[in-house]
Amino acid sequence: MSQASIELVREFFIINDFFVLKKEDILLVKKAGATGTEKPGRFIISTEKITRTVNNAVVKPVSWHTMKFTPLVLSRFPDVFNFLKDMYAEDYKKFFGGEDFLRILVIPSLPASEDLKKESVRVMQEKGVDNLILFSSIIAGLVEKIDARHVYLSSVNEVLRVLKFYKFFKEKEEEQNLPF
Repeated sequence: MSQASIELVREFFIINDFFVLKKEDILLVKKAGATGTEKPGRFIISTEKITRTVNNAVVKPVSWHTMKFTPLVLSRFPDVFNFLKDMYAEDYKKFFGGEDFLRILVIPSLPASEDLKKESVRVMQEKGVDNLILFSSIIAGLVEKIDARHVYLSSVNEVLRVLKFYKFFKEKEEEQNLPF
């Protein structure tokens, strides 16, 4: 698991006012001052939906950036779903104080084919995943929140700040098209 990818996801939640506890390659996130959680409505959620609807979540980043998460990939690598196993349930319950929480998977991409995409989503839902976030959404949401004139303690945010300062990212008014 790529530590850099986990840190990107972690920083996204922190900069959006979530308390984040990292347990190996799993992130437990709780919105500051919020209680309970509501379902975002769609399975694949945008950064806007995350910050408005998610209060409590177990987040599993999977940083296989060269892979599309096809049904075949999901069947060959069932350990992607290990974070859903009962052996972690007590830790989750304790962290969230008995409140409901979502189980969110963060992945690089889904198949381009609509049929394969639907099948991948079906497999994830059957395994117990509540929502899916794409890495491109996480990165775009993090870059959007970074202020180029602010100094950050996080090395991840500081690198993004420098890149933003030197105009490696377009302003919000222009369409943000990340190369992935």
